[in-house]
Amino acid sequence: MHSRVILQRIVVATLLLVAWPTPSIRAQSTVLVDIRNLTPQEHRSAAFVLPAPQALQLVATGAEPRRDRRGREFWQWGNEDERTTWPAAAWIIDVRTRDVVWDLRTAETDRSREGLRRFSGTIRLPAGVYEAHFASFVATSVTHTGNFDGFVSRMREARRRGEVRYSGPYVDDESYRAFAFAIRGAGRPAGARDLDSATRAFTGSVVLALLPDTPSASVRTGFELARPTDVEVYAIGELQRGGAYDYGWIQHADTRRRVWEMEYARTVPAGGASKNRMVRDTVRLAAGRYVAYFVSDDSHDPDAWNAVPPYDPKFWGLTLRVAAPAARTAVRTFEWEPVPAQTIVSLTGIGDDELRSEGFTLRRPMDVRVYALGEGTNPDGEMDDFAWIVNASTRRRVWAMAYGDTEAAGGADKNRLFDGTIRLEAGSYLVYYKSDGSHSAGKWNASPPAESRYWGISIFPASGRLDASAVGPFESVTSSAIAQLVRIRSDKRKHTLFTLDRPTTVRIYAIGEAVGDEMYDYGWIEDAASGDTVWEMTYRTTSPAGGASKNRLFDGTVQLAAGRYVLHYRTDGSHAYSDWNADPPDDPEGWGVAVFRNP
Repeated sequence: MHSRVILQRIVVATLLLVAWPTPSIRAQSTVLVDIRNLTPQEHRSAAFVLPAPQALQLVATGAEPRRDRRGREFWQWGNEDERTTWPAAAWIIDVRTRDVVWDLRTAETDRSREGLRRFSGTIRLPAGVYEAHFASFVATSVTHTGNFDGFVSRMREARRRGEVRYSGPYVDDESYRAFAFAIRGAGRPAGARDLDSATRAFTGSVVLALLPDTPSASVRTGFELARPTDVEVYAIGELQRGGAYDYGWIQHADTRRRVWEMEYARTVPAGGASKNRMVRDTVRLAAGRYVAYFVSDDSHDPDAWNAVPPYDPKFWGLTLRVAAPAARTAVRTFEWEPVPAQTIVSLTGIGDDELRSEGFTLRRPMDVRVYALGEGTNPDGEMDDFAWIVNASTRRRVWAMAYGDTEAAGGADKNRLFDGTIRLEAGSYLVYYKSDGSHSAGKWNASPPAESRYWGISIFPASGRLDASAVGPFESVTSSAIAQLVRIRSDKRKHTLFTLDRPTTVRIYAIGEAVGDEMYDYGWIEDAASGDTVWEMTYRTTSPAGGASKNRLFDGTVQLAAGRYVLHYRTDGSHAYSDWNADPPDDPEGWGVAVFRNP
């Protein structure tokens, strides 16, 4: 018999089991759940109430992983971790506890030659309110026509217009049409009031719930504990061995130290796709102020699952519960921002290919907090979007954003955060931020960080109090250089004289341009009496200056005898101060050469 005819009979037989139950089922005449006619990529649920303990009649047809016509296994379209994931399954959870009480994937089922799994039998459940779920995600390829921005909005709109095309082992032979889940018993379908009442048995002890309902969401809430408290953390998200995509953490609001984080190693399977992970921890937190975060990327969430969802999709996110009523009433939530309204410097909202700078002056030494978000992928290399601080007098960097000093910032793995305190002496400083040509504020090419509005760098007093007597606008300082030629533009020849009254070790700081091993913008020093060159900037003696590879830096010492000297600097016709034709160096203000007495 033709395989399509056999399949059609399978589908009809399954639907008959759902629609025309056996006499024993008819005696319990209430249809509690009837889920059928699912698409190849759909999750559906229905709730029901049991007023008394009883046996329920269940009929369910799902599917196990299987190979397609070319011999490739279903999971190979995703990753190897999915090789045992059923692409279509049914399950039931207790609304009061969120526990799974029945799962087709662990039940005794009959297997068809095509890989369909069927259960027809009874289960016994106590009185209560329950949710029945069915997930059909058998499409290994999903395409659409039309042009819509964003993965989630694109697919949602394409489905609404009927422009989605599916393919896959269970789609190509139409066996997905057999998927169904029916439950009969002496109960009734649950209404909104039933669900609310039952859910309160779980949520009654909730002090904070971060449950994002949109893609690329970042949600946070501050909370304060009046005394040491045991807090239950219930979190469901998307994590794999190689990275975290939808996950949460708790940090101390004042020290910024993370006291709990949802990591793959501390989670367990949450049901459905292998990337669904969950954790149920009890954490002892000291009295104090905390911030809870949950971040998600742009796919696989309650708004648009792209694979089989977890057992408890309604609680995708981070939920905190406190069991003791007295402790629960002592928890207070508050609004929290990682950066205060008043800052010393705020360079945020940085776009593609930007170099921004801003200066400030400290009238006395101060501990300042630096909050900087940037982009980095190589732990051993330079970051792509990053910040740094330069002492305006000495031209030395006093701080730079390095990958090893940052932590994950939420969203894409390349989003990095530095959130720490540094000590600055009295003086004037220049703050820089440089971005490359992609993944920046408003133009993300991957999921943005949790605090995307602060993309850039913010600096504020570590104490949290901005004292106008200690911090002021940038004040130009008299350079401590013996001689300098800086901020040199294209096609310039500059020189200046300086005198040393005794033999001196000088520090030379020079930034220029080199292509290959030849210098095009560079400095040198001549003995004024003899005309001899006593120092020259060469490619071999320089190091990368940041930005384009042709930016080169000399920062070293030279011993000079007493006498008169001429400091020279020359530039060619392009790529110089305020005339960059490639990425500028980390210290564009220093383009040129300066000579300092070495301390």
